[in-house]
Amino acid sequence: MEPQVVSKTPRRHFRKNISSLELVKPKIGITVEASSLQELFKKSLKNMANTLKSKIYDPTRHTDCIMKIEVEALNSKNLLKKFLNQVLELTHEHHTIFCTMYIEELTENKINAQLFGNWFDVFDNKLKSIPENGIILIIDKEALRPFNSSIIFNYENEL
Repeated sequence: MEPQVVSKTPRRHFRKNISSLELVKPKIGITVEASSLQELFKKSLKNMANTLKSKIYDPTRHTDCIMKIEVEALNSKNLLKKFLNQVLELTHEHHTIFCTMYIEELTENKINAQLFGNWFDVFDNKLKSIPENGIILIIDKEALRPFNSSIIFNYENEL
């Protein structure tokens, strides 16, 4: 699934009672459909990696970096947001794009996993973070793919 560009150019918005113009930062979005919570996390990581560097995901590719990550949150939506934001922090800190993972433990409130990534100097899109209301997660137990999410990332124009 290809990443969706929500807005690549800054836009100006007028605010009431403010005479100056405010610049809205550009955003990139991805959508993920999954049949389980585990698949949702794995696909979200893969799609985020492919947004950072186009066509990076290759299951036969060697791994340059292995990191362990543990995240806890109040619910699965917040868990996904915190997880992806921590992966982005590791990405920038280690100049590594994490494409795959091995999930050791996953509940509605906790994920414990090993991340596998490759070193990169130049990214196609430098994703910064997921904003406060950047994830919409719909869980429909009756559907064929009950987990549907839309994820919006803040990113920097200058790479």
